[in-house]
Amino acid sequence: MWSLILVFIIVFAVAGTIGALKISDDQEKLIFRKCCPRSQSLIKVSQANGTLSERYECVDRESLKKSYGIFSEPLYVSSRVVIKNGLPVDCDELQAVQINISETEILPWENDCYDRLVAEIVNGTLKQNVPKTVAVICNRSEVEILTDTKLKIYEFRKCCPRGQRFDTVYHECRDVANFPNSDEDWLVQQLNVSSGQIFEIENGLRCKLDEYAVELRDSAYLLSVEGSTLFALSRSGEKDGRFMPGEWCMDQEYGIDSIIAQVCTRNCDTFSAYCIRKCCPLGQHFKLRRCGSYVSTCVPNEDQEVLFNISTYTQPLQEDYEDLFDVVGMRIGLQCPAGRFGLNSSIPEDQHRLTRESYLETSTTLTNNYCLEVFDRRECPGNNDVIVSGVLCFLPAAQSKDFRVSFIIITISSICLALTLVVYCVLPELRNLHGRTLICHVSMMLLACSCLARVQHSAVTDYRLCTTLGYGIYFGFVAAFAWLNVMCFDIWWTFGSVRTVKPLRKSGSDRRRFIWYSIYAWSITILLTLTMFLLDRYPISTVLDANIGNGACWFGALQNTQSDWPHYIFFVVPMGLVTCTNFVLWLLTARHCAQVKSEVHRLQAGSVGDRAKRRFRIDRAKYILTGKLWVVMGAGWVSELLSTIVSEPQWLWNIVDLFNELQGVFIFLILIVKPKLYYLIRKRLVPGYSRAPIDTRLEKPDARNNATSSGRTSSTFLSRTISSDERTNLRISLPNNIKQP
Repeated sequence: MWSLILVFIIVFAVAGTIGALKISDDQEKLIFRKCCPRSQSLIKVSQANGTLSERYECVDRESLKKSYGIFSEPLYVSSRVVIKNGLPVDCDELQAVQINISETEILPWENDCYDRLVAEIVNGTLKQNVPKTVAVICNRSEVEILTDTKLKIYEFRKCCPRGQRFDTVYHECRDVANFPNSDEDWLVQQLNVSSGQIFEIENGLRCKLDEYAVELRDSAYLLSVEGSTLFALSRSGEKDGRFMPGEWCMDQEYGIDSIIAQVCTRNCDTFSAYCIRKCCPLGQHFKLRRCGSYVSTCVPNEDQEVLFNISTYTQPLQEDYEDLFDVVGMRIGLQCPAGRFGLNSSIPEDQHRLTRESYLETSTTLTNNYCLEVFDRRECPGNNDVIVSGVLCFLPAAQSKDFRVSFIIITISSICLALTLVVYCVLPELRNLHGRTLICHVSMMLLACSCLARVQHSAVTDYRLCTTLGYGIYFGFVAAFAWLNVMCFDIWWTFGSVRTVKPLRKSGSDRRRFIWYSIYAWSITILLTLTMFLLDRYPISTVLDANIGNGACWFGALQNTQSDWPHYIFFVVPMGLVTCTNFVLWLLTARHCAQVKSEVHRLQAGSVGDRAKRRFRIDRAKYILTGKLWVVMGAGWVSELLSTIVSEPQWLWNIVDLFNELQGVFIFLILIVKPKLYYLIRKRLVPGYSRAPIDTRLEKPDARNNATSSGRTSSTFLSRTISSDERTNLRISLPNNIKQP
């Protein structure tokens, strides 16, 4: 009897324990009212027949895709949540209220449901509608809560649509085989490890216009999702990030079993990312609207030939920097208020490349305001291929310089130089040693200014003519600098050799000295020009490639940029050294002049004293004129140097440019517009004319005076002065783009 009672007690105890466990398990279950089953989507149907009637329906997802071409990911519910499907029943009116995913916590009200509203159909016609999560509410006063546990819908953004994975080679989504199962398995795996319970799945990442989508691979970053937030920690532990909803997406990587995340950022340096711009949205390319031009429209990719393959840009960089493209960022679109144009790499001035800092470099431009894109030219005869090329912005026409004014001013300077040259060649009184050096100097100035004036007159379309003019400008200015150096040396030698009054004779004949001067000046000029020509014709490095005639009839690079090194190596630095040398010689000459002057004053009478005085006056006059002309030239070169550092205010540099363009006029005024020169010219033109005896001490200084000016010969003046064609002028961006004007 007691044994039977004991058995009953044990049975009831076990039953009570099982019942308690079952009740506890039921209490842990979270209940979610979902409007439609998993294979169906929620739509809103409206009929307008006098009165507007609205209803909500659950429609098969596949039939909705076939009928209207729309598809939206359903709400994904965690396995911990119990789903109760069904629209509210016994309701006179249903109302859909959009749910704010980031703020709203939901309660499972009985007879109210939640789901993704994917479309609105009015009178049988699809009304475009962005899918949104809504609560379909029954208008009744009495409602019952199934459970007091609050649920939350989190946002999970998938980079690619269903059935696609993200390709990190071409930076776009690509179709994969057997996508339904792989997508489902991958999503479930990702979402189950999250702390969230219900997920709204969105496709694609929409960064702001000024943001880059940076690709983070799980080989370099530890990626985890908590609720709607993505956490990315670099495996090196140096960088980490926390990204809120809408700032990230995640997907599988195409071709390998790996995860990739895209995050929006304005600063690519945060991830040490190599960031570039793509002209068209991901999955699209340019198709030419008119053959023979780059006028194009973005169209969807239809085959693998038009995939965004930029290996021609990246491979040269990868050879030098292996890890440069470990993290890549992509920005879509290029805003150009004045229009944009494609670069034709078959034209020398349009050849371009990417730099290590992700800038686009051409022969005239170094800028980050560009985009790359695939151009489909397969329907055009003669160019039936697919190419990838860069696109740049036109600059507003207001930023272009009016070269007609420069042409007029430089033409006037050239005429003045020509008149100066004629006077010194015609008058035998001026053709002494100093006069001959001056003739060489002025003739080279005339060569440079004449070529420069031709460039300003109109666009030089012929590449060979443009190159010839560019080398003519370079040769002329370099030779002018060299002959100015000769004149400065000659006046220093003259005073330096006069230590006392007795040795008033020269160390050698004028003829021999002129020969040595010519060997020096012409050899320096020819050596620099020939070296630059050979390195330009057979380039060994971009640092030494002058690109004369490419984009402009001068150095083919945007000044004050990394591509402007050839200009500094072959022109600015050598001419700067010459100018500094002239200054030192001028100071030394001033010292010798003071010594000679003190010695001459000791000889106040006698023939020796008179000869010393005359010699001193002649040489001092020559020295003063040489000093004046060095100041003119030195001021121009110093202004060039300053303009490479400071570009504002623009009106100041316009005045400096005008001064340099008028230097041929200044030479004429200094050398020709003088009473003594007027007398010599009148004497030459009118035989027998003799107004007064010519004082040798007055004639000699003029016969041996020299004046010079080169104009502002560094890149700032010549870049603003030289034009090749209107298209080139429009597309040049000044460095405070790294230096924006």
